[in-house]
Amino acid sequence: MSGTKESSARCCKILALGKMLPGIAALVLGLSTPVQATDGGNMSEFLSMPLEDLMQIEITSVSKKSQRLSDAAAAVFVITQEDIRRSGVTSIPEALRMAPGVQVARIDANKWAVSIRGLNGRFANKLLVLMDGRSLYSPLFAGVYWEMHDTPLEDIERIEVIRGPGAALWGANAVNGVINIITKSSEGTQGGLVSAGGGTEARDFVTARYGFGFGKDAHARFFVRHQDTASQVYGDGTTSHDAWQMTRTGFRLDAQPSSSDTLTVSGDYFDGSAEERYTLYRVPTLQDPGFSSDQNATSKMRGGNLLGRWQRTLSDTSNVSLQLYYDHLERNMIILGERQDTLDLDFQHRFTLWNRQDIIWGLGFRFSNDALAQSAIISFNPPTRSTELYSAFLHDEIKLVPDRLSLIVGSRFEHNSYTGFEVQPNGRLLWTPATNHTFWGAVSRAVRTPARGDSDIVYRYLVDPTPQLPVRYEIDGNKSFKSENLTAYELGYRTEPVQHVALDVALFYNDYRKLRVLKVDPWQFEPSAQAPTDIVQPLSLANLMHGHTYGVEVAAEWSPIIWWRLHATYSYLVSKMYLENPSIDEINKRDAEGDSPAHQFTVRSGVDLGKGVEFDLLLRGTDKLSYIDRLSIPGYLTLDARLAWRPIPKLELSVVGQNLLHERKQEFNPEFINTFPTEVQRSVYGKVTWKF
Repeated sequence: MSGTKESSARCCKILALGKMLPGIAALVLGLSTPVQATDGGNMSEFLSMPLEDLMQIEITSVSKKSQRLSDAAAAVFVITQEDIRRSGVTSIPEALRMAPGVQVARIDANKWAVSIRGLNGRFANKLLVLMDGRSLYSPLFAGVYWEMHDTPLEDIERIEVIRGPGAALWGANAVNGVINIITKSSEGTQGGLVSAGGGTEARDFVTARYGFGFGKDAHARFFVRHQDTASQVYGDGTTSHDAWQMTRTGFRLDAQPSSSDTLTVSGDYFDGSAEERYTLYRVPTLQDPGFSSDQNATSKMRGGNLLGRWQRTLSDTSNVSLQLYYDHLERNMIILGERQDTLDLDFQHRFTLWNRQDIIWGLGFRFSNDALAQSAIISFNPPTRSTELYSAFLHDEIKLVPDRLSLIVGSRFEHNSYTGFEVQPNGRLLWTPATNHTFWGAVSRAVRTPARGDSDIVYRYLVDPTPQLPVRYEIDGNKSFKSENLTAYELGYRTEPVQHVALDVALFYNDYRKLRVLKVDPWQFEPSAQAPTDIVQPLSLANLMHGHTYGVEVAAEWSPIIWWRLHATYSYLVSKMYLENPSIDEINKRDAEGDSPAHQFTVRSGVDLGKGVEFDLLLRGTDKLSYIDRLSIPGYLTLDARLAWRPIPKLELSVVGQNLLHERKQEFNPEFINTFPTEVQRSVYGKVTWKF
């Protein structure tokens, strides 16, 4: 079976690691997708909207305040509700493929690898993901369980994607970028909505939502969503074990108790399961002489969150906000059980000084507590742990020449339970010599602080049956693991060179230090009643790699005629890593260099054919992933298509075809955890959306 071969090949490389004991910049272009659609978005209005108006879309993630996209001193891209609807995607990771510089690869039917500007993986840990100000970061491995965040796509207003460090404002883990998912206010989702459909891969899905007003200037909405995703196939074409089901329900309330105060309260609860197939290794015994077995399993997951946010406007140039949220997660896998509770408090104050300085400062506190159920494969020492994070930030935007030249300086100061005090500064310049031309540059420092998986894990990875006495390889956490850090250099340029054409350009060079790899430690003997000759080769986590990345990202938008709009992106990425003594971990070095494609592109076309008919195409291609030897994955070209009809304004019927140019294809290899990768198949689904 293909999955078995790939898993075995990767394991052989780990064995090779143990057996070795004896012996500036480049151009980056990125364009924000320009749409500000309403819940009942009309494509005719969208297509007729001038590009110069679309470039004025309001964003909040770059400076923690509302500002025009054209004024942002960062490489930022906006995926709007209309983009999501017209693309026909069924999940947030698939929507992120529309952004330049973002690497998205599907591992199986319920897992994705998502990163920005390289260093990708299912457990990619240099990307901060937020939803309405709530971090989706997992303290266990510093990444995101994408399969647990299936918020109804109809409720998303926009997704702001910042390519490059955002740590000066958002803190640790905002190293390669920030993804901020912003949902609609409840005032913008009044009335009812039912969306349902099904097909070959998305077997069935349904979302029901109802919004209403009450009292004075208060609105609320409730929703329930269920989806059932079918299994994919293994490399030999046999049906895989990776189906995915999820049910989610939630609410949001927005109120304005006074002319200067706004209040938001939101929460949701989810319960679901994800099927997986593992290769599990063990030292053989007389009763069980096998070294490994492939086992089907089902992970159960459930949890919820509750968020409250209060904002007060003090003047036209001053406001304060206070946010508090609680997040609870339970996940049970064959190799690990996890319970996680997080409490987060954030305060922010913005004011203007001398009409030339726009200052934002804030304080934050986060408390996390976990309880991890041990297994024969993975355990943690200690099995329960509480961590605390204290933070403060200062952001100052200085108008050196009004409406022409601004200097932005700031830093975030944090104290965490693993490495103590961390400083993450940045400086930016924004120059607007003319209305349609904007230049910007930035120098930033960001860190990826350790997680539980870096410090406390004991992972009994595999067993090598080739020696006379079997050897068990074990990945061990490092209590002295330090923060990985990045110094980034960026330049950017936005322009509308001619009417109906928009372009955004950025250059970056990333210098990484203290990256995580494995270090081979001395052999150990761990006799037991089951295996009296258990020989262990420890591989400890260590900060023994450095390197750099650079690349080119190009995006453009063109509206040749009033009923047709084209979007195009191209990204080029180079990653080069260097091991430091005593590490000889060529596997993770090569993965870091080859887990993101050197070339990738997208071309999107949206056409309004009249009489309520819409036709959309998304062509995308990606270069190969250059892992070690035969683990490399070929590049591919694929096409998605959507045809929709609105017989009446509040009813939409659509059919979507995905991955139409391939019967099936593999997109990624899992790292660390020995799950089986599967192949993404050609699929089709139909959908009905009714608003009332």
